[in-house]
Order: sequence, then structure tokens, then C-alpha cells
Amino acid sequence: ALVAALSRRPRLNARARTEQGCAPPQHQAGLFLKAAAATLMSEMVLTRREMSPLGAASEDEESDTVLDAAHDKLTRNRLMHWRVRLGLVVLAVAASIALLYHSFGQSAHGAYLTVATWNIAAINNNPFEYWITHDDADYNQLMTSVQDFIDAPDETKDVPVREVFKQSQFKELRDLMAAEGWSGLDETETRWIEDLSKRHIISGFLKDKSLGDKRLTSMPDRVTNTINTLSQGVVYRPTVINCFDGDMSSMRKWWREWKNFMFNFTLKLQGTSSAVTRPAAMLQKIKQSKYPAITAEEEAISIPLQTLCQAIFDAILVHIVTTVSPTPGKWQTLRLQMCEALNKRKDERTKAILDNSYADADVIFLQEAAAAFLSVVRSSSLGSRYIVGHAASLDGKRDQNSLILLR
Repeated sequence: ALVAALSRRPRLNARARTEQGCAPPQHQAGLFLKAAAATLMSEMVLTRREMSPLGAASEDEESDTVLDAAHDKLTRNRLMHWRVRLGLVVLAVAASIALLYHSFGQSAHGAYLTVATWNIAAINNNPFEYWITHDDADYNQLMTSVQDFIDAPDETKDVPVREVFKQSQFKELRDLMAAEGWSGLDETETRWIEDLSKRHIISGFLKDKSLGDKRLTSMPDRVTNTINTLSQGVVYRPTVINCFDGDMSSMRKWWREWKNFMFNFTLKLQGTSSAVTRPAAMLQKIKQSKYPAITAEEEAISIPLQTLCQAIFDAILVHIVTTVSPTPGKWQTLRLQMCEALNKRKDERTKAILDNSYADADVIFLQEAAAAFLSVVRSSSLGSRYIVGHAASLDGKRDQNSLILLR
């Protein structure tokens, strides 16, 4: 009825619609009421015009019977028209109130979502990544010595790779890779002899940007640095840049631990099937389609080549810290202290931050979460407050998963 009445005055309603289209939402209700009232006034004028013939008839003094009948009909028509107009006014007022409530109610009640996002970098467990405050003066001495070793090495420090990772170690590594059934070993050995073994450990290896662009050390480190297992807890590759707690006080001891971990240590990954695997079997090809810096030839041998580069990288780091350590083995003591304070309770601290500092969040996006962190969330108060969304199949190899917490 409201639409029909308004549509009877095309010119008026066209103007009202134009005003509504130009006005912000909070003024639409007032314009709607204004248009309805204008329409009502126009209808009242129309009613007076419809009554004029009856008035003319009364002036002609026709018979009383006809006049009385006309008067009764006029009264009924007037009542009917006023009821329609009253109904239109009621509808217009109701619509106005509804629109005003909708416009201002959202602002009054704060209808907003509080959203948080956090890349928790589950695979990053390097206690030396940041320079911290430590009560032991040996910590500052160690950190300063490592920085000087890398920033401005002299000829006695920036030695060829073959003096740190020796030919005998490469031969052992080649035999272990051959036992895996990997292809491309001859090509990898050629690169070792003609290129990698001749590079200098700082200027030619650690500071070589192309090795970073090709992901020849970062990719295997991502996969094997820190591994969340199904039943053995968190395990670490023997390297300086994680929380491995085995003996790496000498190159010989480190190499024994490294070989055993990469090729002999068996484990079951979080978030995958119960199949048993080994760190060496977790390595994946580095594809040129994703990392254009790597050549097609390097992609074809990328598994043995990245394994070799990872071994060289870890050997160089052990060589540096054992060389500059204030006292033999002191670097390991300091490292384990930092791991206890910063890394080994990482899941617990992450959960506490989400639970307390972001307790008001309606949606929380988490990136690079370990598969094991999902069970931490579900078993905590976060699990009772949020619906936890994740991929149907969690990535247990790279262990970089995305989670969405919905209140």
C-alpha cells in the first residue's frame, strides 16, 4: 500500500529517490519520512479536488434526497481516505524508526570484529639470532668475537672450505648419499672438487648471496633444523643455530652426531601418517619454477647438492664458535642457557600471549605454526573459546602451518 501510494506522484517520488541516493545512510530515514509526508499532503489536496463536484451539486439545490446521499458518500470517502493516510503515516514513522535504529544502533553497540595476526615462526629456534642481555661477561665476548670473525676476517680466519670440511668428510657423505639411492652424485662431487671446496668460508660461502638465492642451505635447514615428532618430542639437527643438546665441542664429535642424525635417526612426524622416516628422507627438490636463481642442472641434483651445502654450512659455524669460545665448550653452555630461557618454552609462551594479551580477539590468524602447536591450542583455554580451523592435512615436513581461531 505504501509503495502504491508513493508511486502515484512520479515527480515527487523521483525527487525523493534522488535525495535518498545522494544522502549518507544515516539521513535516509529522515528523507523517507519527508517524502511520505509530502505525498500525504498531495493526497489531501487531491481529496479536496474530488469533493468539489459534490459541492457544486449542493449549490444547484437539487433534491434533498440526492444531497443527503451525496453527503453520506462524501463522509464515507473522507473517512476511508483519512484511514489510508493515517496508515501511510504509521508505516512511514515505523520505517523511519527502523532505519534510524539500524544506522545508529551499530555505532552504539560497537559492531566490529577484533582481528589479530601473528607469524609465530615455529621453525626458527636460533638462540643466537638476537643479541640479548646476559649476566655472564663471556656471552658478550663470544658474540663480539663471532661478529668480528665474520665482518672482517683476515687470511688466517677466511680459510678454504676444504680446511674446515675436509675431503675425508666429503667422501663419507658421498657414501651415505649413495646408500640413499640418490642420483646426481657424480655431478655433486664435480661441484665439490671444482667449486665448493675451493671457496673461502666467509667471503666465498657465508657471504655468497647466490647460495641464499638458490636456497641451498636455507631449504634443508628449514626442513631439518627443528622437527616435532609424534612420540619423541622435539628433535634438532646437530648445529649451532638451534637447541641441540649433544656434544659439539670438537669438529670430530659434531660430525659423528651430524651423520647419525641425518641418515640413521628414525622418527614419526606430527600431522602426517604414522610412517617412519629419517631427516635425509625429508629433503625435497628445490624447483627452478619457484626459485629462479637455481639452474635446471642444479635442480636435477638439488637433493645431494643441498645436503652437501648444509654440511659445509654447519661445519663452518661449529668451526667459528669453537675457535672464538672464551674457554673450551663455553659457547655450548651459554647456548643451552639461552635455549632454556627463549626457545624450549616457546609454545607455552606463545599460548600465554594469545590467551592474555589478545583475549579480546574475535579472529586470530596464525602463520608458520608447528603441527604440534595445534594440540597445544586445543588442550588449552584457547581451544574452549575458539573454533580452530586448519588444513585437512598438516605439513609435518616443513612444519609451517596456518591456523585460524574463530570465537
